[in-house]
Amino acid sequence: MVGRIHSGGTNMTNPKVHSYVILHYGLDYLPYAIQSIYNYVDVINIFYTDKPSHGYGTNILPPETKEKLQQAAFLHNPDKKIKWFDYQGILQEGVQRDTAVAVCKSQGADIVLVVDSDEVWDGLTLDLAIRKVWESNSARNWLINFTHLWRSFNWCCKDEGWPVRLLDLRHIDGTEYIPREYGEIYHFGYAVTDAIMRYKWQIHGHKGELRPNWFETKWDAWPPPEDCHPTNEKGFWNPELFDRGRLPKIMQSHPFWGLGMERIE
Repeated sequence: MVGRIHSGGTNMTNPKVHSYVILHYGLDYLPYAIQSIYNYVDVINIFYTDKPSHGYGTNILPPETKEKLQQAAFLHNPDKKIKWFDYQGILQEGVQRDTAVAVCKSQGADIVLVVDSDEVWDGLTLDLAIRKVWESNSARNWLINFTHLWRSFNWCCKDEGWPVRLLDLRHIDGTEYIPREYGEIYHFGYAVTDAIMRYKWQIHGHKGELRPNWFETKWDAWPPPEDCHPTNEKGFWNPELFDRGRLPKIMQSHPFWGLGMERIE
C-alpha cells in the first residue's frame, strides 16, 4: 500500500486532506469504505442524518440504527481520525454537502475527499488522484471513473457519468478529470440486499424517474439481463462479468465475498 506522509500543515508536498461521508444507511459497506481511505486522509468526517435527504420521505423505518452505524464507522480508527456529527434539521442533500465542505475547510483542509458509504477506493488510485489534484492546481472539482458492482462481486456495469469526488479548496470553480489509467472507484450501491435496494428507491431523488417494472424485469432477473439502469434506457447499463480479484484486498473479508457466483439476496 502506498501511504502519504503528513506534516500536519499545508505545503506543496503534503496537503491536508479531509474527507466527509453523508450517512443515512449503509452498514454493509461503511467500514470498508472508511478503511479504504484511512491511510490517505487526515480527518474523516461522518455526518449522520436519521431522515432521508434525497427529496422523498417514507414511513418505512431506516434499515439500520444510528448505534449500529456508529459501531461500524469506528471499527477501524487506530489514529482517531474519525469525527461524528449529527445533522439536525438539514434535510436537503445539497445543503448537507455544502455544510460538510465548510466543516472540512474550517478544520484546515486543502483538499476534500467526497466519500459515500458504498464506495471503496484502491489505495494506489487514491494516492495518485490526490497527487494529481495537488500538483495540477488547476480546478476545484475533480471527477473520477466508477465501476458499479451489480448484485454480486462478479458482475459490473460501467458508464461515463463520472462524479466529483475530490475538491481542491484553492479554487472556487473549474472541472478536471482524474486520468482513467489511475483506476476507478468501486461502487457497491447495486451490490446490496433486496431490502436495502427497495428502501433506497423509496427515498431516492430520482424515484419519479424509476422505469416501470424495473424491480421485476431487471433487479430480480438472474443472470443479469441487459439494459439494467434504473432510470436510463437504451442499454445504458449492460452487466458484464467482473474479476473480483481486482477489488482491494480488504473486500476479501466481506461477508458477500463467499457468495461466489450467486447474487446477493
